[in-house]
Amino acid sequence: MGSSRWLLVVLIASLAVNLALAGFVVGRLSGPDGLAPASLDPSLGMFRVLRELPEARREALGPPLRDHFRGLRGELRRMREAQRQINDALAAEPFDADALTAALGGFRAALLDSQQANHALLVRMARAMTAEERALLIDAMTRGRPHGRRSDQREGSPPR
Repeated sequence: MGSSRWLLVVLIASLAVNLALAGFVVGRLSGPDGLAPASLDPSLGMFRVLRELPEARREALGPPLRDHFRGLRGELRRMREAQRQINDALAAEPFDADALTAALGGFRAALLDSQQANHALLVRMARAMTAEERALLIDAMTRGRPHGRRSDQREGSPPR
């Protein structure tokens, strides 16, 4: 695997970890009964689907994905900087709650911008997918829900 391919894998993993962590924290703080939301970010499912598709379809769907990842480096840098500011605010003596609040706001803004870009990519990808591929996307987006339950299951019915 070439170095540019490894960089792409690392960038995807980094974005996924950042989105998952932020979604987990937000979900834990705001979800009913302390449960995380059903899906941290639906756009993460498209990466699972793309891995499962035949090579020809991955190549056909690849251009929007490659365009998206060209701009990802700046987003990741912004999120890392926001995280550094959070760490600095937490470590500061004397502690300054306003600085922490501002740093958290910067992280939230970076995360929102990143999610908006991912969601726009999801729309572009879904537009280019077949109905069968979009069905795979739905399945990929519902993986990992609490207790393996999907929203289309009735209480007491076994998981699919």
